[in-house]
Amino acid sequence: MAKEYNPKFDPNTEAFQMRAQWKKVDICRKMWFDRWSWLLEERRKTLEESDAIRKEYASVLPQGVKRVETSKSLKPCPVTTTGNIGWLAAKPECQLEIYTSWIPKIPLRTPDPWDSMDYLGNK
Repeated sequence: MAKEYNPKFDPNTEAFQMRAQWKKVDICRKMWFDRWSWLLEERRKTLEESDAIRKEYASVLPQGVKRVETSKSLKPCPVTTTGNIGWLAAKPECQLEIYTSWIPKIPLRTPDPWDSMDYLGNK
């Protein structure tokens, strides 16, 4: 008959291991500060230098142009149903730009290769 293995929970052992882990964390924290604290000072110096450069060139560089609000208005809306279509484009301040078609001439049908006399290589 197989004997069941029940792991025992010992609160004293758990507490001892927890205290040991906390001690390791404190030691690592102190070691990090001893070894790498100079990086914090370097970062502070670098940030001060970059802020000074940014402030120096901020006055020289051109400032962004603020967006000018236009006086477009959608009122008055026409009362008739036939006037609803295209009434907005009729206003001069709301007209759209006109672009030309990218197809200069729309073909009615694709050319048939049999219509070409030299399709079969005969001239």
